[in-house]
Amino acid sequence: MLTKVFLWINSLFKVKSHPFNETKNGLFDLNYTDFEYNHTATLLKEYEKVIDINVLKNAKILDIWCWWGGKSIYVAEKFDANVVWIDLNLTFLSQATQKSKELWVDNKVNFFERDALNTWFNDEEFDVLILSDVIEHIPNTKDFLIECFRILKKWGIILFDFAPYYHYYWHHIWDSIRIPWLHLFTSEKFRINLYKQSVLKLIDWDKRISLKIWLNKDKQESFTYLNRITRSKFEHIIYEISTLYSSQNIHYYMLKNINIFSKIPLLREVFIRHIVWVIRK
Repeated sequence: MLTKVFLWINSLFKVKSHPFNETKNGLFDLNYTDFEYNHTATLLKEYEKVIDINVLKNAKILDIWCWWGGKSIYVAEKFDANVVWIDLNLTFLSQATQKSKELWVDNKVNFFERDALNTWFNDEEFDVLILSDVIEHIPNTKDFLIECFRILKKWGIILFDFAPYYHYYWHHIWDSIRIPWLHLFTSEKFRINLYKQSVLKLIDWDKRISLKIWLNKDKQESFTYLNRITRSKFEHIIYEISTLYSSQNIHYYMLKNINIFSKIPLLREVFIRHIVWVIRK
């Protein structure tokens, strides 16, 4: 009964623009690489708030997954950069490889199946690391960042952007569930059931569920790809590794630009829309 009530509440919210909702033939029939490629210019405008984006020109760049490699292809094409992109999903790798060939940049972009916590790259190999919508998915953020600094050249930079866990849609099921801050007042078990019920009438329901819901170490269904990192937790980790970097620039995007709340710790967590963070080794 409660699930039906929440589904009704959910129906009152407008369907959000999401790549999963822009296909009629199923989740993997939509090339998410195209979606990423088309939105990279907007992402770079966010980075420009804190750094001269021309640092990407002719650079050797590592783009650590999120998703289908569209950012890597855009950066290689527009900035004449040599880009390496890593992920563990072979479907994503296949789509990204095909897109790079279509745009004639396959000689500038290399796609590898690698674990972000153990990249196997040489020490100080890259000028720039791009970590876009990645931090919230890495299970051990501190170890991950230490690995990033190992393979980053001296004076190289890391570009971060991510939405922290208390973001209004960071239950991470907003392709179907649009109730803001749902994860702050419901259990994960309830959200899993709610999400399953909300997508059952969609043609790609099984693909959506299998992508988002896995078994955790206790053999229980869980959104295992989320580490639930908050702004304060990330700031604490950055403080712990402060000996590894020389400078940093930060920009918080508040919900509807309500910047006054950025000064109030509890409200800042809830009303942050996105974080852009640049660190120089």
